[in-house]
Amino acid sequence: MLYIVLAAAGFFVQQTDGYPIPGAWIGSSGSWFGFTDREGYYSFTGSEPDTITVHATGFADWTGVQPENGESVKLAESVFETGECIQVTATRGSLVNAVPSTVVLLKDELAELSTEGMESLNGKVTGVVVREYGGSMPVVSISMRGGDPSQTDQMVNGVSITSARDGLPTGLFDPAVFSSVEISRGGASGVNGSSGSAGSINYLPPLSSQPLAFTATSLSSGSVYFAGKFRGYAVSLRRNTGNGGTVGYSTTLLATGRYSNVRYGFLGAAAAGDIEGPQWSAETEGNREQHQIECWSTVSEGQFEFSINGGAGRMKYLQTAPFSADDTHEDQRAGASAVWNGPVTVKGCLNSTWLNSTATDNHSIVSGTLNASGKTGIFQGNLGCMVEDNGTPHYSGRITVAEQLFTTGFTAHTSVFTDYRIPTVNDLYWPADGYVSGNPDLRSERSTGAEAGLKLNTTLVFSEVCMFLTDSRNLITWLPGETGVWSPSNVSSSLSRGIEFSTGFNTGSTFLRSTVSWIIATDETENTPRDGMLLPYRPEYTWGVDAETQVMWSVVLKAGLTGMGKRFTDRTQTEYLPEYTVADFTLRRPLSGTTAVEVGVRNAFNASYQETNGFPGQGRTFRLTFEYTGE
Repeated sequence: MLYIVLAAAGFFVQQTDGYPIPGAWIGSSGSWFGFTDREGYYSFTGSEPDTITVHATGFADWTGVQPENGESVKLAESVFETGECIQVTATRGSLVNAVPSTVVLLKDELAELSTEGMESLNGKVTGVVVREYGGSMPVVSISMRGGDPSQTDQMVNGVSITSARDGLPTGLFDPAVFSSVEISRGGASGVNGSSGSAGSINYLPPLSSQPLAFTATSLSSGSVYFAGKFRGYAVSLRRNTGNGGTVGYSTTLLATGRYSNVRYGFLGAAAAGDIEGPQWSAETEGNREQHQIECWSTVSEGQFEFSINGGAGRMKYLQTAPFSADDTHEDQRAGASAVWNGPVTVKGCLNSTWLNSTATDNHSIVSGTLNASGKTGIFQGNLGCMVEDNGTPHYSGRITVAEQLFTTGFTAHTSVFTDYRIPTVNDLYWPADGYVSGNPDLRSERSTGAEAGLKLNTTLVFSEVCMFLTDSRNLITWLPGETGVWSPSNVSSSLSRGIEFSTGFNTGSTFLRSTVSWIIATDETENTPRDGMLLPYRPEYTWGVDAETQVMWSVVLKAGLTGMGKRFTDRTQTEYLPEYTVADFTLRRPLSGTTAVEVGVRNAFNASYQETNGFPGQGRTFRLTFEYTGE
C-alpha cells in the first residue's frame, strides 16, 4: 500500500507544518491548468511543463521543477506590505467549516486523550461531559450540551463508526493513531455526513507527509502504551489496567492512501479485558471482547465524488458472577453515496445495517438520506431528509450567519437548527431479565435549537463565548424505574440552555487557557413531580485551567485543573454525586531535536470522585513517556 501512495500520479501542496492547502492553483508562464483538492493533492493531467508555479492566498508563491510523484511542495506564509501576517489554519476536516462551535485538537491533545483517557476532555472543551468507567475495557460516554451520549456521533474521516445497536462505537480506538480531531457542539445531523443531534466528533487520519513518529508510555497503575505513525499509517498497542486492578489488551491499526483520484482507508481495532461492576453491587467477574473493522473509498471526478464504505463489529460479553451471562452482538454496515460539488453541494446516501444479537435477536435497518448545503455571503445553510425503510421521513436543517466585526480575527455567529434521533435497537428490543428491559413503544426524538457567539482569535490572544438553547421532544433516557429495572423512556419535553466561555493567550514560550461551561438541562414534563428538575448526570457547570511555560534547562512545565459540579443520579434530585476537582502536572524535557521525555502525574492530590454511580475515578497515577518525531 505504501508503494501505491508513493506511485500516485500527482503531488501534495502543504503548509510548513504539514497541513494541506486546498484550492492552490498550479500553472506556468502566467496560465493556470489546475488546482489542489480538499486534501491539498494535485493530480497530473497530462503533458505539463517541467517548471511550474504554485499559488495560494496567504502564502508566498513557489516556483520550481515539477515534483516527483507523491512528493510535497511546502508553501510559506506570506507577509503583506502592511507587515500583517495572514494566519491560514487549513484542516482536512469538514465540521470546522460548517459548525461555528467546533474545536480542533492536534497532536499534543490527542496524546493526552490516549494516555489519560477521554475523560480529560472535561474542562478542556466547553459543553462536553465525559464519563469513562467499567474496568480495563471501559465504557466511554460523551455528552454534549446536556444531550444524551447516543446523540453524539463519532466519525473517522467523515465516516460514522457508531453502531445502530447502541449508538456508540463498537471498537476501542486509540486516539493516538490520528493526526487531529474535530469536536462540534450543537445539532449537526446531515452536516457533512454527521448524524449527531447534540454534537459530533470527527477523527482525522495522519497526513501522507507524516514523518516517522512514535511514543512509548508507562503508567504507575501498570498500563503500558505504544503508538507509531508514518505517512498515512498508524498502529497502537496497549496494556490497560482498570481502577479496580483488572487487565486488558487492545490494538488499533489505521491505513490511508490514494491512487490518482481515488482515496481509501482502513481502520481496525481489537480489544479484550476483564470487567468491573459498580461498588454498590456484588463483586463482578467476567470479561469483554470487542472487534471492529471500518473501510472507505472515494473517487473524485471533476465536481462529482462517489464513495462506498462498510464496517463490521463484534462484541462478546461473558460474566460468571454474581450471575452468569453470555451475550454476543454483531453488526455489519454498508453504504454508498454520491456528491455533486456545484454552487450547492448535494449528497445522496443509501445505508444498510444488519445486527445479530443473542439478546435482541436479528434486525436490519435500511435508510436513505438526501442533503443539500451551500454558502452565500455571510449565510451558510444545510437541509436534509432521512427516510427509514418503513417510509418514515425525518427532517433536519441548520442555518448559520457569520460575519467579521471591527477587526481581523473578531467574528460573530448565530445559528438555528432542527434535528432528530431514532431509537437504537437496544433501546427498542433489549429483553427483560429482571435488571434491564427495552421499550418497543419509544418514539423518535426531535430537537430544535439556536446559538449565538463571539470569537476573537489573534496571534497572541484567543477568546470565545457562546450562548445556546435546545428544546427536545421525546428525549430517550435510560434510568431505573420504581422496581429498580433499567429501561429507556421518552421524556416528553426537556430544555437545555447554557453559556460556554473560553479564553487565553499564547506567547510561544507561555500558554494559558481557561474554560467554563454553565449548562442547565431540565425535564419539562408538565403535571409531574419531575417538572423543572435537572436531568440525571448533567452537571450544572464544568471548568478547567491549563498552563504551560518553560522553566529552566529547556524543561517545560504543564499544569492543569479540572472541576465539575454535582450530578444528580435520579429524576427527582434526591441522590447525587458530589463535585470534584482534579489537578495534573507534567514536566517535558527535549533530549534532542527529535526526541523528548515527559514525566507526569494525573490527579496529583489523589482526589476521591466518581465517574458515574458506583465507579470511582482514576486515583493518583504517575506517567513516563518517551517520544520520537522524525523530520
